[in-house]
Amino acid sequence: MRSIFLLGANYLRSQWIPLAIMTAYMLGIGGVFGAHAQRSEVLFFLRWHAAYAIFLGTVVAIPALQMERKTRRVLAVLSKGIYRWQYIGGLLCGCTMISALFCLLVGAIAAWVCRQGGVPVDGLAEIIIALFCCCVASAATGLFFSAFLHPFLSMAATSVVLFLPIALERQAWRPLWGLFPVASMFRWLMRFQLQPAGPDIWMIAGTALLQAALFWLAAAVVFARKDVTISPE
Repeated sequence: MRSIFLLGANYLRSQWIPLAIMTAYMLGIGGVFGAHAQRSEVLFFLRWHAAYAIFLGTVVAIPALQMERKTRRVLAVLSKGIYRWQYIGGLLCGCTMISALFCLLVGAIAAWVCRQGGVPVDGLAEIIIALFCCCVASAATGLFFSAFLHPFLSMAATSVVLFLPIALERQAWRPLWGLFPVASMFRWLMRFQLQPAGPDIWMIAGTALLQAALFWLAAAVVFARKDVTISPE
């Protein structure tokens, strides 16, 4: 696990420019919402930035493998006795750290905005935890598809897997929402009105962690059979 953590920390350091932009944006938008702190603004902030969090977790994960192979860094890392499943785990760990920072910013700013407007913060901590778990699931899903697909195709495939129930429901189908934690998270947020979260949010968080573990293992299996000595096209 130490190797995975070190790989993740190194990937986090390599993303310092997106992190700086992300932090500056969140602080700025937090000031805007803080000046108009009402219940509807808090709900809009949470729903909007939940989508940003999922998007961020996905877009930092999908191009990671291709960039590592283009720069030949993957060969240098694997030559040091790092197993491929650890390498995939390290990339996922780095994406997890980035998602954690973003989710902490969302939670802290939402709590501050609530206090500015005297809005109760019931259920906010549970939402941020579940949102973080969903970010990890989306990153793991993106890593899996990027192990054998071009990044653009990986983004499309990841989007389909994450949000398939929403499309099916619009076609009058009845999807199994419990198998799609990210889509379930957005569905739950649209009904959330700053009340106690209840057990459903913990079910979403648990399912998201299970999805992340399964896609991490699947990505490791696929990557183990990938030729990394040639640069991707």
